Amino acid sequence: MTEKITYLDGLRGIAAINVMIMHFFIVLVPAMIYSDRMPSHFGNLEQIVSSTPLGLIGAGNFSVCIFFVLSGYVLTQKYFKTKDRSIIISGAVRRYIRLFVPVLAATILSFLLASTGVFHYYTETVMISGNNNYASYWTFTPDLVDAIKQATWGTFFAGDETYNPVFWTMTIEFYGSMLVFAMALLFGPQRTRWTFYFAAAVLFFNSYYLAFIIGMGLADTFNSKKSVFKTGNKVILFTILVSGLFLGSYPVGTVTNDSLYGFLNNGLFQTPKFGYHILGAGMVMYVLLNSRWLQNVFSSPVPVFLGKISYSLYLIHFLVISSFTCALFLALQPVLPYGAAVLVSCVLSVLFIIPLSYLFYKYIDTAGVKLSKNFYNRLVNPSRPGGAGYIKQNYLSSVIFTIYNKLFK
Repeated sequence: MTEKITYLDGLRGIAAINVMIMHFFIVLVPAMIYSDRMPSHFGNLEQIVSSTPLGLIGAGNFSVCIFFVLSGYVLTQKYFKTKDRSIIISGAVRRYIRLFVPVLAATILSFLLASTGVFHYYTETVMISGNNNYASYWTFTPDLVDAIKQATWGTFFAGDETYNPVFWTMTIEFYGSMLVFAMALLFGPQRTRWTFYFAAAVLFFNSYYLAFIIGMGLADTFNSKKSVFKTGNKVILFTILVSGLFLGSYPVGTVTNDSLYGFLNNGLFQTPKFGYHILGAGMVMYVLLNSRWLQNVFSSPVPVFLGKISYSLYLIHFLVISSFTCALFLALQPVLPYGAAVLVSCVLSVLFIIPLSYLFYKYIDTAGVKLSKNFYNRLVNPSRPGGAGYIKQNYLSSVIFTIYNKLFK
């Protein structure tokens, strides 16, 4: 469906690590994220980190916006390069299965952990760290049938996140993918397509779907034969990058008018922290697409490896934090200073999460990719010229393109 672009994988990998760091903070040092609402464990350090660009180290929502911009770009870039509409059809048909298989496995893993009662370590930990706002996680009664129902339907279509708090993005990811597939198919060939892009951006201005539209717009722009938005000017790119990172560091806690970010509270977005994170993610993506130096950085082995396992890491890291990390912290906290207990718990957890994510990628995530390909091939691809698959493909394509031609030709 798409070409592998190593530097985009690298960016995705770094973003996944950033989300993991944010969740370490939320569970163990919540004032690093919400300094105005949580007790401090390190004096003024949390206030400084959470209210300045230093907060980028745990800017998980910004990284999620990067995920969404990347999806909008990666899912459509090959179509804009080739104008082959079968790419869009393939992507749309395969998308649910590709996302679902790892989600199902992560849900079953969560069910098993919840059934053993290990998530009580999480509840005890957040009571010590002072993050009472998140103490309600893992208070459900595990039920296998309910878990499978949520993995199959609720996670993608109803926003259910009972078995894993990170699942809140799955509904947005699925619908956002369908949105850019539909827009690329319906409007991509049109000369006036940017009018439709702009209208969609206005319509979804105060939602995460704006990130997908930005990503698709970048895919259209950077895969056309002539692009007025391509530039090698280092001053321009540096300025955009710094500005994008600044917007990405916009705090998720309370922002007062006298703070560093006070001037951004101008009513442009209904929820500024979401809107500015999306704009910042789009700006970072724009710079990466223009900068050969940054492309080389994100194409290096470590970011690319992290990108390969990023979906797996994203799905399972909070389960590990809520069990292994919290159990380790509770064992260390009485005998070590608070900061040392946090640091040792996080470092050892990372050494556990990375290889576990690789195993999940190797045996679960890749299985989802293969299954989605097999499903598509059995449904629409011809097994031989003139065979049943060929007829199905021609019929499906003719229906889609007949509707398209009647509406837009």
